[in-house]
Amino acid sequence: MSKFIWCSLLILIGGIACASAALNPAFAQEASKDKSNGQNDEFQQALTLGQQLARQGRPEEAIVELRRAAKLRGEKCAECFLTIGQIYFQLGKLKDAAVAFRQAAELKPPNEAELYNVLGVALYLQNEKESFEQATIAFQRAIELGKGRVVKAYYNLGFALIKAGKEQEGVAALRTYIDLDPNSTDAGQARGVVANTKMVDARFAPSFAVTSHTGAELSLEKLRGKIVLLDFWASWCLPCRRDMPEVRKIRKTYGDNQLVMIGINLDSSRPLFEAYLKEEGITWPQYYDGLSWGNKLARLYDVFSIPHTVLIDQDGVIQATGLRGEELANKIGELLRALQKGASKRSAGK
Repeated sequence: MSKFIWCSLLILIGGIACASAALNPAFAQEASKDKSNGQNDEFQQALTLGQQLARQGRPEEAIVELRRAAKLRGEKCAECFLTIGQIYFQLGKLKDAAVAFRQAAELKPPNEAELYNVLGVALYLQNEKESFEQATIAFQRAIELGKGRVVKAYYNLGFALIKAGKEQEGVAALRTYIDLDPNSTDAGQARGVVANTKMVDARFAPSFAVTSHTGAELSLEKLRGKIVLLDFWASWCLPCRRDMPEVRKIRKTYGDNQLVMIGINLDSSRPLFEAYLKEEGITWPQYYDGLSWGNKLARLYDVFSIPHTVLIDQDGVIQATGLRGEELANKIGELLRALQKGASKRSAGK
């Protein structure tokens, strides 16, 4: 499976969350009405139990109860099928997930457009020629129903069309997405694929534009053409403290000509953060927002443990994550040599 597919997992999870949030009010109203009429008590019990079992990590039992709830409702419970699809997806059963999402969408709930977008991603992830074509149909349906409201569908459609061999149409869809949401975290990836459709399977780094602890602008888009190292750390993290001399060594070895180092600090106390910078002589840019594990960039890059590094090449593609010490230094050297070699070839060709 491609690196892009792992990025798509986040798109799918986000899509499901949005779909659930939008659908739940309508479901709740329907459930309340049923309960007030004294009807479908058994349905409500099965649905509630299924959802509880899913939250408890008992997927097989949850599916049984959710299917029972759907049957009691005459197979017309969009929430039942949506939740079943989520469970199958988490189990890696993408074909079963797609079937469930389609069942939910075909019931025409309030969030039908979002459900077709989710269905498209489940089909895309199957990574088969036929499934790419089916995914394009689902994404187009999401766009049609949403009347442009489901912006992410244009992004997903672009990738599906390119994978289905329809590059021009795919590029057009991605350009529409960029026009509609130029500052999104996925806009950089869309631009990269528009520039070179062979990058469709690349794992692009989520774009960001933030301010450093000294007030300087830190924009990943503006760093294209350079190697970028994101180093996630905190002053209270002992492994981070042990690794800091190696990080300083990398800085000293490669400077900041073609390598840009950005520290992302997860401290919640600015005085402690700044005291450590002074103590260790850290002069390269740092992003600090005082939110600890809620740090904006830590959430953007799904960082759950530190120290952690993300190494991004000149095209904005993630080349490595989690490297430390000598292994990290060697990989940086490799990327810088490749970058310099490419620059030399371009100069010779002029």
